[in-house]
Amino acid sequence: MALAGHGIEIAAPFLDNEVIRACLAVPADQRGTPGRYKPLLSEAFAHTGVLPPFVLARVTKGGFNALAYAGLSEHASTLRDLLGPSSRLAAAGLVTEAPVAAVLQRAALGQPTAQGALHLAVAAEVWLRQLETAPAWWEVDSRVATV
Repeated sequence: MALAGHGIEIAAPFLDNEVIRACLAVPADQRGTPGRYKPLLSEAFAHTGVLPPFVLARVTKGGFNALAYAGLSEHASTLRDLLGPSSRLAAAGLVTEAPVAAVLQRAALGQPTAQGALHLAVAAEVWLRQLETAPAWWEVDSRVATV
C-alpha cells in the first residue's frame, strides 16, 4: 500500500509473521543477554553462509544515516502529504501537525532528527490508512472481539 499509494517502499523483514513466530517460540529468558548482540539472528544464520561472519559478530547497528536522509529528502513532499492535514494519526490526536512538519523539514534538509520516531509515525499512518481499505479481519459481538 505504501509503495502503490505513495511511492514509498517499506521493508521490515524482522516483522514477518514467520520470523516473529520463530522468535516467540524461544522462551523469553533464552532470547538474549546484555552481553550478546542479536543472539537469535546469530544462531539462526550461523554456518549458513547467508550472512557474512562480520555481520554476525558485530555489536552495534550499521550506519545508514546518509541513505535515510537522502530518502527523507527525496520523498519529503510525499511524507508531508501523508502526515499532514489528512493524517489519521493527527485526527486521532496522536500527533500534532506542526511539530511533525518541522521534523520533516529538518530531515529534508539533512539536519538531525528523531528518525526512529518519524519511521514509527509513517508506519502507523500507513497501517491506519490500510485499515480503511482492507477487509475487516475481526468480529465483535456483545462479549468479546475475536481475531
